[in-house]
Amino acid sequence: MSKLLLAELRDSWSAWLGVCLGFVLTNFALALTALVELAGIRAVRAGQMDLMNSAAFTWGPAFNMVLCAIVGAVLIGSSTSLVVDSRRGSLARLSLGGATPRQVVLTIMSQLVALSLASALIGDVVAYALLDPTLTFLLATDNNELLMRAEPVYAVWPVLLANVFAVGLALLGGYRQARRASRISPVEALRHSKGASEDRMTIGRWVKAGLALLVIVATYSAIGPTAAASGKEGFSNAFQAAAIMLVVCGALLAQIAPLVVGPLTRLWTALVPAFDPTWHLTRSTTIVKAARLSKTVVPVMMTIGLFFGMTALAGTMQATLYANGDNVSIGGVGAKTMIPLLGLPLLLALSGGVGSLIMMSKQRDAELALSGIVGTTPGQRVLMPVLEGVVIAVTAALLSLVMVAVSVGVMAIGVPAAGLVFAFRPSYSVFAGGFGVCVLITVAATLLPTLASLRTPEPRVIARLVAE
Repeated sequence: MSKLLLAELRDSWSAWLGVCLGFVLTNFALALTALVELAGIRAVRAGQMDLMNSAAFTWGPAFNMVLCAIVGAVLIGSSTSLVVDSRRGSLARLSLGGATPRQVVLTIMSQLVALSLASALIGDVVAYALLDPTLTFLLATDNNELLMRAEPVYAVWPVLLANVFAVGLALLGGYRQARRASRISPVEALRHSKGASEDRMTIGRWVKAGLALLVIVATYSAIGPTAAASGKEGFSNAFQAAAIMLVVCGALLAQIAPLVVGPLTRLWTALVPAFDPTWHLTRSTTIVKAARLSKTVVPVMMTIGLFFGMTALAGTMQATLYANGDNVSIGGVGAKTMIPLLGLPLLLALSGGVGSLIMMSKQRDAELALSGIVGTTPGQRVLMPVLEGVVIAVTAALLSLVMVAVSVGVMAIGVPAAGLVFAFRPSYSVFAGGFGVCVLITVAATLLPTLASLRTPEPRVIARLVAE
């Protein structure tokens, strides 16, 4: 069995390489937050910081670790699903060779562990290197005269605990995909070795979606009484709950993606006036490939949703302060609260989005080659991945607005309950600029990997993919 695991690990490294950035950044985020937490705790114990004024160094990292864990688990599950889909032929050969379902599961899980440990080595080095600049940044943006510098502590044990936690996230996020891989019919997998499997609602998805929905409902029910009992602290409580709801709502949408992504895409694309046959072909291909669409939209949705949410919450904080007679600008406070809390989850989501799009490039190669055989021009074959990237980004943005609405809704209830005037004035120009950048990144991730195949004769592209 050990020889089989090693052989499969050597054969699968190229597939995992496409999504390894998300694993590296997950390990980095968890390790860095653990080191910042340790430095903050030691600074409080040494009297360098007052506990009541050290939230950015104590409470903040712990809160950030929870958010990174939620986002990381979602993206790891999505990445593992894409790798399983890309290696259906290899998994079929395992089954045909006599491997039991348990051995297939063990194969996938061992690859997840190996990838997590290898990613941990890189993530840990980066975390140690950026610890001192991170502490300096937190101190510079805190605007609290009571804080002194927290000295970096280059301990090993918190990083090891973070690595173990990251491995646990990888196993948790990948177990369902490993079980799915063990149930692939050898004949079906060989026949559709490069096709994405059906993305459907399973019992596990329903349970996770139910738990996320329960958390959202409970938060909405409790935020009013909690904020009212907290007085002025209710503003802070509402903001913290809103930041959590932003990520929890993203996790909920990720679980129900098979139900909402396809219909939403079909709805809004039908409203776009037809300007070129390429649009019809791209729209039809994207909607037919519903499983691929769902898996690629989720990480892009998390990226746009976290950015939109970060901007909306910061704008709401500032507008609410102004509406209540406080003319103090929260430029520094905004950086302190938003970037440390949501910056790392945003980075994780961005890496997952790029990785998922690149992972599907071979499927796009085959589709573009087939379209070339039936008569599309080279210009149309370049335009098709561009339009697909736009479709993915727009669908993700529409779903991300749900994340923002749920998040800001918590503040809309909690702030008035605390006796303050609620004001919502987000920067729409920042929204537009951020969305434009996400569209460019998405289009680049769909187009650039296909350029090499576009310069190759179509029969050769198809023959190469069949041979794999």
